[in-house]
Amino acid sequence: MLNGAFIFMADLVRAIDMPLSIDFLAVSSYGNATKSSGEVELLKDLRYPISNRPVIIVEDIVDTGITLNYLLRMLEARQPSSLKVAALLSKPSRRKLEVPIDYLGFEIEDAFVYGYGLDRAQYDRNIPFITSQAE
Repeated sequence: MLNGAFIFMADLVRAIDMPLSIDFLAVSSYGNATKSSGEVELLKDLRYPISNRPVIIVEDIVDTGITLNYLLRMLEARQPSSLKVAALLSKPSRRKLEVPIDYLGFEIEDAFVYGYGLDRAQYDRNIPFITSQAE
């Protein structure tokens, strides 16, 4: 998913030694805030069909689960042969909807994090590591 997961996804696809294709979609539930609004907005849809294809959603962070739940329902309706989730980070203490995470990098506490693709009001994605700010 753009924009937060693009650096993680680039590292991930470089580590996969098999043919694959990539497509992007963009959703937002944060805007420029540090907390989810709870409303998911589709900003950019997939360009290519996924019917009868295995799909992995690459997610930067699973927080409330609302955005990922929205994506899973939307993509399941397009009938992929399988649908999995790879997430760099998960904040289970913030979960409002339980969602499957098939491949997880790290579980973290409830803190606002940025860097390594994750933003702070659209800035700081280029920081080469993940850091947090006191709220």
